[in-house]
Amino acid sequence: MVDTSYQPKVYRKQGGDELVVASGGLITVESGGALVVAGVTIDGSTLALTGLTASAAELNAYPVSLDIADGSAEGSYFAVAPHAGDIIKIYTVIDGAVSTADITVTAKIATVPVTNGVVTIATAASAAGDVDVATPTAANTVTAGQAIEFVVTGGGAGGSPRIHLVALITR
Repeated sequence: MVDTSYQPKVYRKQGGDELVVASGGLITVESGGALVVAGVTIDGSTLALTGLTASAAELNAYPVSLDIADGSAEGSYFAVAPHAGDIIKIYTVIDGAVSTADITVTAKIATVPVTNGVVTIATAASAAGDVDVATPTAANTVTAGQAIEFVVTGGGAGGSPRIHLVALITR
């Protein structure tokens, strides 16, 4: 006689086209086994999802960083985007106070300014550790291996502060 009170936590739906893992159920892939999703192999050596709290957008973003030794020295500085994507944030942090005038850092791709890609580092009440941000909205797409130009103006004279810059790019 069949026990109708037994309900497995992992079962195949009638027709066999869907595997269901109910609450408390578990799929175990043994050593040497693999799970393939849309042609991508997921196994213990390539992906660990335990406790994952990042969103897909966060996982698909990468930083490109650049140090500018002298924020008072006007000039162009370059970094390379290793992957294609869109610049979504530009962050700067300074090592010291801005002495004379505001510093602006303008992002450009192939000589075209990035829309809303200007970071202003204010001289007023500036101090080491000050973070400033720009949120680009257009003309912000890079190709893999493309240079991103950061044009620094202002700052006056005096050889300070050092600027650390990070451009966050989504793939």
